Amino acid sequence: MITRKEKIISIQLIIFLVGVFLLYNTYRDKNALIEEEVTIKTLSDPNTNSFTDIEYSGFDLNGNRYTLNAGTADFKTETPESINMKNVVASFYLQDGTILEVVSEEGLYNNVTLDMLFKKNVRAVYLTNTLLSEQMNYSNSNGKLIASGNVRGESVDKGEFLADNVEYDLASKTLNFSMFDNKQVNVKLKN
Repeated sequence: MITRKEKIISIQLIIFLVGVFLLYNTYRDKNALIEEEVTIKTLSDPNTNSFTDIEYSGFDLNGNRYTLNAGTADFKTETPESINMKNVVASFYLQDGTILEVVSEEGLYNNVTLDMLFKKNVRAVYLTNTLLSEQMNYSNSNGKLIASGNVRGESVDKGEFLADNVEYDLASKTLNFSMFDNKQVNVKLKN
């Protein structure tokens, strides 16, 4: 017959062996090397600098203040003055207190001449007027915004128009419409 002392020693031995077994199984793969082939693709060119949440601000040659924001931007080191942008929002604070806002999917900003090119789904809003186009170019030296490519405009007060090219003069606040291939500008005026 087994004595009480032998039972205790047997139980302690079983507990010890179970503990050693658990520790061994827990830590046996800790130092094993896991080799995995990882391929890393570099998305950027080493000659390109990229930024996120960009804001440029300043005054144009006509004295109007502007801000230019972009979700992402990059430039080539050979041409640091040409900034390529995505998700662009530009606000022009005109001297009479009104605001012209231009939004596009892509843009190009020249930080030397302060010229701006807006591309893809361009939307410009001024007071109660909206202008949609494929592309819009802001020429700082001329003080003009030139929208081209399926330009469509709406005014709550005055009507709507369709044109191939629209030129907006920031100083005189006038619009010039034109069409390619001798077509006529389509304008619907409200009374």
